[in-house]
Amino acid sequence: MTTTDYAVPPGAYLDEWIEEQGLSQQQVADMLGASRKQVNEIINGRAPVTNETAMRLERVVGIPAKVWLRYEAAYRADRARIADEQALSAHGDQIDPNAAAYLRKLGATKATLSKPGQLVSDFLAFHQCGTWDAYLHRHDSATQGDYALAALKEAKANIHRTLLSTWLRAGELTEEYERGRRFDFDPDNLRARLPELRTRAAEPDNQMLNDLASILADVGVVFMVVEPPKSFPLLGMTRWIDKRVPVIQQTGRWDKDGFVIWTFFHELGHVLNDPRGEMHLEYSTEKKRNSDAEKAANQFARAVLFGPEGIESFRGLSYDHEIRRVAADIGISPGVAVHQMRRVRWLDYSRGNSLCVSLAGTFTPLGQ
Repeated sequence: MTTTDYAVPPGAYLDEWIEEQGLSQQQVADMLGASRKQVNEIINGRAPVTNETAMRLERVVGIPAKVWLRYEAAYRADRARIADEQALSAHGDQIDPNAAAYLRKLGATKATLSKPGQLVSDFLAFHQCGTWDAYLHRHDSATQGDYALAALKEAKANIHRTLLSTWLRAGELTEEYERGRRFDFDPDNLRARLPELRTRAAEPDNQMLNDLASILADVGVVFMVVEPPKSFPLLGMTRWIDKRVPVIQQTGRWDKDGFVIWTFFHELGHVLNDPRGEMHLEYSTEKKRNSDAEKAANQFARAVLFGPEGIESFRGLSYDHEIRRVAADIGISPGVAVHQMRRVRWLDYSRGNSLCVSLAGTFTPLGQ
C-alpha cells in the first residue's frame, strides 16, 4: 500500500461534485439541510463527515454513506500518520546509516533520511515498538539480557545501538529462532555431544554449518548465521529465549573456517558456563575480549578443540605441511590452528592461507 505525505479530506470529493454540477455551496447546503458554513468546513477538512451527514450526502450526491465514512476514516488516519511521522522525524539522525541500509536490504523499509519520519516509523515497526521511548527502554534492558549494553560498556565497544538491535531483531525473525521457542535445552546432552561437534568441525565443507546446527537442535540449542549490516564489528553472540533456550547467532563475517569454528565453540562456552539470560558478544577485534566471561569462553574453546596441551604443539611451525600434519594428529581443522597461531603471533598472515577454507554462503536454515 502506497502512503502519501498529504491527506485528502472527503470534502474534496464533494467540492468536485459541486463544480461538476455547477452549483454553489449555499445551494448544496440547502439541499443537505445544513448551513453554508458547515458545507465549507467539510470541503476544507475542518469538519468531519458524521454518520448523519454521510446519509444526507448519499441522498443528495448519490455516493453511498459507507463510502463517505470510508473517505472520512482514511482522511483522519492519514492526518494522524503524517503528524506521527513529523514527530518521529526528530529521531531520524539517531538511526545509524548502516542500520537504515540494512533495513532496506531486508525489505523492512524503502525510506531514506530524506523521509526521516517514515524511516523511524518503519524502524520501530521492525522492532515491534510503538514509540521511540519504548524502543530505548527495550534496548536499555540489556542488563536483563535483552540486549548487551553491559557487555558493550565493559568492552568499550563502539557499536551503535540501532545497528546492534537491528541485527539481533533480524535473527529473531528467522525460522530457526521461531522453531527454537519450542526447544527443550539439555546442557548434559550438549556436553555429551561436544566430541561429535568437534569431529564434524574438523572437516569444514559446504555442509558443516548445517550439520552443526542439526546436532545443536537435537539438544535444544538454536544455531544460525545471520548476515550483518555493513561495518558490523561482531563475529557472533549468545543470548537466550526466555532464559530457557540458548541462541548462537553468528555473522559469517571473516568467513574462513578458523574464525567460524573458533567462534562457534567460544559461544558454546558461554552457553554451558554462564548464567541463563546473559548475552555475550564475540568481537572481531581482540582488544574487545577482556572480560572474565570472554576469557573463560576462550579457555573452553581452546580446551575442547586443542585438548590439555592447548596450542603448544604448533609452536615454532611455519610451513603448511607441518601445520596440516599436527592438526590431523590432534583432530582439528588446519584453519583453526592457523587462526589461533595468528592470534598469539606465532604465524605471519602471509602464511597458512591455503589451509583456510571459505564457508561463505554455506549455511542453509533448517527445514529449507
